[in-house]
Amino acid sequence: MGTIRSVSLDVGWTLAYPRRSIWQIFADIAGDAGKKVSPKDLEDVVRHLWTSGQQAAVEHFRSGATYEDSDEQFTAAFHQMGALVFTHFDVPGNHAEMTPRFFEAFWTEDNWTVFPEVLDVIEELRRRGLRVGVLSNAPTNLPLFLERLGISPHLDFVVVSATEGVKKPDRRIFETVVSRAGVEPGEALHVGDMYLEDVLGGSTAGLHTLLIERGTQALFPSYRESEGRDLSEQQLVSDLRQVLDRIR
Repeated sequence: MGTIRSVSLDVGWTLAYPRRSIWQIFADIAGDAGKKVSPKDLEDVVRHLWTSGQQAAVEHFRSGATYEDSDEQFTAAFHQMGALVFTHFDVPGNHAEMTPRFFEAFWTEDNWTVFPEVLDVIEELRRRGLRVGVLSNAPTNLPLFLERLGISPHLDFVVVSATEGVKKPDRRIFETVVSRAGVEPGEALHVGDMYLEDVLGGSTAGLHTLLIERGTQALFPSYRESEGRDLSEQQLVSDLRQVLDRIR
């Protein structure tokens, strides 16, 4: 990688994960409405839709697309997912009332916990003289999450999409990261769990990138995000401790 002077880290499924997964919350709400659906079935449906649209999403990005963001857009994306899921599985009841219930259960700091190695790795990176921060597609209350999770005191910078008005994979938000870190793009490493948003977005902006796959604690625990991607083993990690090995 050459000389790395800064590391930016995604939050969801990279630094922290939800105790109740998206799929479990959806299943619980559907069950309360009288429709029994397994978390795995829910995951499979959304993953299929996600995968079928990925090639078009990548081509859209490569065509020069820009990506705006706000608190309203962040919330709307989850509401749209909820409406799709509840409709697909014919869950009875008022879906417009169910989707806010999902979001309230999912996006609360009480539902999130930090991966065990995170703070030690961040401190080791900073001990080596690197600037370490967060880059996340998230609403403006993410700093409060990071504070309550005990991560904030260990960071040099935080870049949040809804605050900046632009989200990954847009190169502009990666340019904000390197500016905040005070480094050149080629001196920066970004680590995240999504191919388009984190790996392709970051590398197109000139940063080094790593894809983290958290297994059973990933967004899609039954699938590997690297599947079908042209990535080497050196571009993949399953634990942040492996990041330390990549930048020795």
